[in-house]
Amino acid sequence: MFLSNKGYDVIPFIVNAAGLLLVDVKVNGNHGLFILDTGAGTTVIEQNHVERLSLVLQHDNAEFSGAGAGGGGLQVIPSTGNTVEIGNHLLTDFTLTVMSFEHVNDALSQAGANEVICGVIGVDILKPGKAIIDYSTMTLFLWSEKSS
Repeated sequence: MFLSNKGYDVIPFIVNAAGLLLVDVKVNGNHGLFILDTGAGTTVIEQNHVERLSLVLQHDNAEFSGAGAGGGGLQVIPSTGNTVEIGNHLLTDFTLTVMSFEHVNDALSQAGANEVICGVIGVDILKPGKAIIDYSTMTLFLWSEKSS
């Protein structure tokens, strides 16, 4: 594969009933299904998965923010020092944002999508990873410095 020879990790994804791209991600060693979202500025975790994904929240730094996808005025809480693995693409000491996905889950349910979504992978991972999405092969490519 051309891109894997250029230092890219090859990561399969699926498309759900709502047309969203879903990718398996490990956060702090725990697997979860995440939406691949090129329009999300940051990577976000659904608040119901904080304990399962071993996140430590910095409540003192919590803010209220308009959070996209129909959510407005939602509390967002940072979690620092996390490890994120997408395929063989590894990020350490990574800051994640935690918020409620109630509005997202409601919209997905109405669209007939029943997957349990743990979070959203955003531009804070995709841009430094020089992400390439190949719809013909349902593959995400993320560049790793260690591979080059």
